[in-house]
Amino acid sequence: MCLSVFGILFVAGRLVFSNAINRFGGINVAIVCLAVETLGLTIITLSSHPYFALVGAGITGLGFSLIFPALGVMAMKTVPSSNQGSALAGYGLFIDISLGITGPLIGSVADQFGLPYIFP
Repeated sequence: MCLSVFGILFVAGRLVFSNAINRFGGINVAIVCLAVETLGLTIITLSSHPYFALVGAGITGLGFSLIFPALGVMAMKTVPSSNQGSALAGYGLFIDISLGITGPLIGSVADQFGLPYIFP
């Protein structure tokens, strides 16, 4: 259920706020989205009821939705147009590797020390 709420608000954020990067700039959108994502993760961490965790997951998904494209737009502006394909591929590879490593790593920490170590 938590992943569903995250995913629904992630997609909704992309659909509703897709023009925000062009209007406000990549760095501004990334900063706001990071703050929203941090708020969502804080709500999850402090939640005493599953419904609050669902709200936190939704807010986290909404915040995470535009960080990748906002930073991608910024990265594309730093390279010449002839290298933008390679730059985008490297950028996409980095996010995939980081997400692929982080999940199992945090899972191992939770398995070793217990969930209260991650979510006090």
